[in-house]
Amino acid sequence: MSESSKELERVYTVPLSRAWIAARHRRTVRAVNILKEFAQRHMKTSDIKIETELNEELWKRGITNPPRRITVNMLKDEDGLVTISLPKPETPKEIPTEAEEVLAEAPISPEAPREEKQTSPEGKDATISKEKPKVSPRVEKKSVGKTIKKRSMTTVTKKKTAKKPKSRSNSN
Repeated sequence: MSESSKELERVYTVPLSRAWIAARHRRTVRAVNILKEFAQRHMKTSDIKIETELNEELWKRGITNPPRRITVNMLKDEDGLVTISLPKPETPKEIPTEAEEVLAEAPISPEAPREEKQTSPEGKDATISKEKPKVSPRVEKKSVGKTIKKRSMTTVTKKKTAKKPKSRSNSN
């Protein structure tokens, strides 16, 4: 058999939102069981091992507040044992662009913070950074007359209509 069939590695995002159906004091336990059931269904084996880093990530916020979803790396070895772990963080290689190279060679602009050296009483040099304070533009509020008028709730009164008196006639 080929080597790819002996070791199978996949990255999944497992939804754990069904754990919130369980009672509050069993949610993270339910999330661990959901993760195991997901691995059994997708990796076609019942031998499952959860690494300690992943377990700590699930339990980080306590028993009542597990994460809603988690991205995991599942590795199935030739014996059929599935190891579930957190995926390795990808570090993108930074390639300097032409604009970054030009900025690196450019002289320091006059807007950059100025640094002055001062001598402390003990005789040690201390570098103090002086930055220009940022001034926000003022927004002037216009008022009508001396007071600012506020809009208030107005009550609607119904006009009273004159009721016609009922005629009382004794017709006996």
